[in-house]
Amino acid sequence: MTATTRPRPTAPARPISRAALELLAPKPVWVPPKPSAVELAAGIVSGTAAAIASPLLVKPLTAAFAPLGTDPTTYEATEDELGDPGWFGPDSVAWRVHADHSLLIAGIAAFTLQTLHPLAMAGVAEHSAFADDFLGRTRRTGEFVQGVVYGSSSEAERLCRMVRKIHTRVVGVAPDGRPYAANDPDLLDWVHISEYLAIAAANRRFAVQPMNRRELDRYVDEVARVGLGTGVVDPPRDWVGLNAALEHHRPNLAVAEYAAAGVAFLDDPPILPAAAKPVWKALWSGAVACLPPVARTLLRLPEPTTLELARCRVVLRTIGSLGDTPPRLAAARRRLGLPPEG
Repeated sequence: MTATTRPRPTAPARPISRAALELLAPKPVWVPPKPSAVELAAGIVSGTAAAIASPLLVKPLTAAFAPLGTDPTTYEATEDELGDPGWFGPDSVAWRVHADHSLLIAGIAAFTLQTLHPLAMAGVAEHSAFADDFLGRTRRTGEFVQGVVYGSSSEAERLCRMVRKIHTRVVGVAPDGRPYAANDPDLLDWVHISEYLAIAAANRRFAVQPMNRRELDRYVDEVARVGLGTGVVDPPRDWVGLNAALEHHRPNLAVAEYAAAGVAFLDDPPILPAAAKPVWKALWSGAVACLPPVARTLLRLPEPTTLELARCRVVLRTIGSLGDTPPRLAAARRRLGLPPEG
């Protein structure tokens, strides 16, 4: 594992007010918190509640996720792929992290965080009609995130090539007059760190077996390979490096009109039926809890309450009690000749 060389931003040399200097000063390294003792107690209760409530929650959960559709793909390996562990393999931190249902929270948190870069959000808003196809876009993103972790080496490379090709078409001029291109190294870096910061934070807060501090470093180092595959020039290699990257982007973050519209959509998605809204609200609260402080400050989102986080845990544990091994993980185990998970 190599330490990052990304420079941390410094306050400008020009004479400005003390208040502005304090605002622009680098923030301390943020480490995603694990649940508090109260949250853990709520988690134990929520686990019991999930077991009891599972039959009652099947209908609203199905309604909440129906727009995602079903995935009939079996992900069977070709003869050339048999025995290939892919970019990570069963001993990696990534395999464990991406098998946890906290990844559902991470997807929402990642998109919320990405909205704060006006140029990145302009590319999303002007080229993907996220309000009309948010859940479809989320599904495709999830297929990429899981495919590069559990797929063969050739599949991971193919998925990264596909993303780079798609990005060549995402160009334009943002509402503030600045040109943007999805393949711009700085935007690629922002999307990369947003995605994996959110996954790490969600894992720390909600996973059945959350990463410890050493595993955080190892995870960031592992997924740097995905960053390189999608065109990131210098992806962070440890958690301090990821924080340095966040500091690098912080002066460019803002709640522009596209971001406000995106977050308003997430707060109350009009595409979901009324029966699914309580489920979504619980997930949204969990996603807000996974945002770094700078994001919650800019979006003026308060820290969710313990009750809200407990509701999120009920949903996640219920999903866990209903679901089997993630299909990409199951396919990877078959490709390597490993027995199914018990």
